[in-house]
Amino acid sequence: MGAFRVHGGLKIYRGSAAAARNYVEADRSRADDYYLAEGTGLAQRLVAGPNLVQRRDDMDGATYERWVAGYDVESGAAKGRLRSNDKAVRFVEVTVNGPKTWSIAATLHPGIAEAYDAAQDRAAAEIISWLAQHATTRVGPRDRQVQVPVEQIEAAVVRHFTSRAGDPHRHLHLQINARVKAAGAWRGLHTVGTRDSLEAINGIGHAAVMTDPQFRAALASRGYSLDDDGGEIVELKAYAGAFSARARQIETNIDRYEAGWRADHPGEEPGPALRQSWDRRAWSEARPDKVIPVSGDQLRERWSDELDDLGFVAPSRPRHLVTVRPGELDREVIVDRALARLGSRRSAWNGADARGEVEKLIASAGVVVDGAVRRELAEDLTARVLEASSLLLGRNDVPAHVRAHTSPRVLAVERELVARIAQRADERTITVVEGAAGAGKTRRLAAKRAEVEARRGRMLIVTPTRKAAQVASAEVGTTAYSVAWLLHQHGYRWDKDGRWERAEPAPDAPRLDRRTVLVVDEAGMLNQDAARALLELADATGARVTLVGDRHQLPAVGRGGVLDLAARFAPTRLVELEGVHRFADPEYADMSLRMRTGDRPDEVFDELARRGLVVVHASEVERVAALAARASSGELVVADTREQVARINSMVHHVHARTGEDTDVLITSAGERIAVGDRVATRRNDSELGVANRERWTVVAAGPDSVEVVGDAGRRVLPAAYARRHLELAFATTAYGAQGSTVPTSHVLVGEHSGAASTYVGMTRGRERNVAHLVAETTDDARRQWAEVFGRDRADLGPTHAARRAAEDIDRYGPTAPRRPAIRPPAPVARRPEELGHPQARPAQGPGIGR
Repeated sequence: MGAFRVHGGLKIYRGSAAAARNYVEADRSRADDYYLAEGTGLAQRLVAGPNLVQRRDDMDGATYERWVAGYDVESGAAKGRLRSNDKAVRFVEVTVNGPKTWSIAATLHPGIAEAYDAAQDRAAAEIISWLAQHATTRVGPRDRQVQVPVEQIEAAVVRHFTSRAGDPHRHLHLQINARVKAAGAWRGLHTVGTRDSLEAINGIGHAAVMTDPQFRAALASRGYSLDDDGGEIVELKAYAGAFSARARQIETNIDRYEAGWRADHPGEEPGPALRQSWDRRAWSEARPDKVIPVSGDQLRERWSDELDDLGFVAPSRPRHLVTVRPGELDREVIVDRALARLGSRRSAWNGADARGEVEKLIASAGVVVDGAVRRELAEDLTARVLEASSLLLGRNDVPAHVRAHTSPRVLAVERELVARIAQRADERTITVVEGAAGAGKTRRLAAKRAEVEARRGRMLIVTPTRKAAQVASAEVGTTAYSVAWLLHQHGYRWDKDGRWERAEPAPDAPRLDRRTVLVVDEAGMLNQDAARALLELADATGARVTLVGDRHQLPAVGRGGVLDLAARFAPTRLVELEGVHRFADPEYADMSLRMRTGDRPDEVFDELARRGLVVVHASEVERVAALAARASSGELVVADTREQVARINSMVHHVHARTGEDTDVLITSAGERIAVGDRVATRRNDSELGVANRERWTVVAAGPDSVEVVGDAGRRVLPAAYARRHLELAFATTAYGAQGSTVPTSHVLVGEHSGAASTYVGMTRGRERNVAHLVAETTDDARRQWAEVFGRDRADLGPTHAARRAAEDIDRYGPTAPRRPAIRPPAPVARRPEELGHPQARPAQGPGIGR
């Protein structure tokens, strides 16, 4: 049985070739068979070098299986020394697809389908060509390997026309074989470098189709236009949600069937025939009044009928295709935007990140041009972006995949932050309060508020999110605001690229002065740009600042590390809270502290298992079903990704619908069905409506124009337009949605996406029980996964931290990596603060809280 390891959109397949073949054949809907002519191969085979991509004979199932196993399908010879165990990497996979509306248009118009398929083929060839130029492998003895470029890679391209649920979804599975030729021999692909190239892969795939002249001309000839941001077809965008909702319903049905079957057949694997029967049953259950199509023509007719039922009317006349020529672009403006967008999301980047950002900007600029011209433009702009970037390290042995570039602006923001923190430390106008989850940090602010007000001062609390502000307000008993709202009231503005500027403050902006103690709760989630603006505002008004948080919990989205900088450069102002008071079991409190530091994770796992706080599931569908049952009963369920959360939520909703507890009243633009009685979350702050991002509610009523919800903040009436775009099911949540919550029991999905911080947060929400759920074949495998999670922490803590990480990556993956000693070396020392313009940190002495 094989397994996929997923890293942000890139899948790494380990396991048997037969299991990979079964995955490819089973992952498409039965409806795909209608499109496949007799004798059609299972996959295309492409062979690429740095300057050439060739298409070879298509592969049938048996040939594909040999290819996955690492054999040359033409000669039958093994590609070097092959590993036969289940941990051997066989291939890495990315998916080439576009917005749902592109697939819907292709089902309606054969000309669009032909142009779209051809554009996807060209995009796949571009991606493979780019990888052939940038992929590497490692050569040399185990303790002294060096990076070398590949000479040849091979890829399989598997085309699907439908989703697993049988709805229109044209996409390609692009699989790069792990056996590559380099330095005259077959070797193993460096998967870390491929993973770190994902931004370029995604950017090239999107731009290659969106700017394709034939595809765009085919759309325009039928009267369709694309929006600039995501490339959705404007005329079809309103109907995509209904198709996605039906697809999600079918997928949920299939998950239920498989989970039930596995419960009755432990240790067995379902075969293709059984999966096809589930597919037919799920289709019938989701469409009880529809005849199951038996041909491609009938399937397309069914989709067309569904669009008619939704009120879609196809455009009646062609649309003039307005395009932008490459020569009309202001390249300096694009470079500036690319740097701003890169810097708003991360502290450091590599060439692949820059290429991906450039490709997205080209696509959104309205460029429609031949692929060769677009590639030349993208390469020029990427070179300009890297030239305008700053280097984090002064060395010339940086592998291409290592993120060692940043921008002068990113460095300047951190320098300013450090200078302001250090100055405040000297003036004793900053306090840093840190404590573990459950230490009572927020509750202590209530006592601090009374002390401040007794001195005729006032406390103003802000948090990185509006939801956290609501929690702080309830616990402290005073008004709290989001950081973004406070800054906006005081004139700070930012554009969609992340650039800030200052305008006039609002007349009724909350007043700050020397009597104000500005408290930032959950400060570990504060990003550097917001922190810089906040400290600038505090310095201008004379307000004192207190940062409260935990560096071991969730980091900022984007460039973070503010709490780390404060602890480092204001050490005399650091207060560390002792003890944990949240948990009913004092021994669990001690274990939570070990999870916080990642200390001896294998021993922590064994202790959790002894207490019955670890559940090992045999398959993903069984885990989803078990967690859905917990979420349905009202217990907190925490997953890693929004896709996992959506899968659990969909199953809970379906169970409620089958038991007659609700009736669908809304289909969101993301394809979720929402009914009266469902637990939901608002996903966009709206002060006029009185709702916050990630705030949870229960739907109590709905009409054609509005949805009525009730939550801790009271009753709200949401316009239908807001509900369709920004409401989602919330029986389960991500760790970011759970942070700040305290509940009786928490169930946590632990897997390949999990990091140390998210797992620690999830496993500290429950006062009485916190249960980890893993998918593994054995307890030993589950223990290994758990230990890996607590060694997996890729939080972005600012450019100084990024420089240290880059140095570590060079030592590990560099082209001239030094010989490694038998024992583990100490962690590399960070660059000295003064090298990045920072003042030196001072030793800690410890103040009284808030003094």
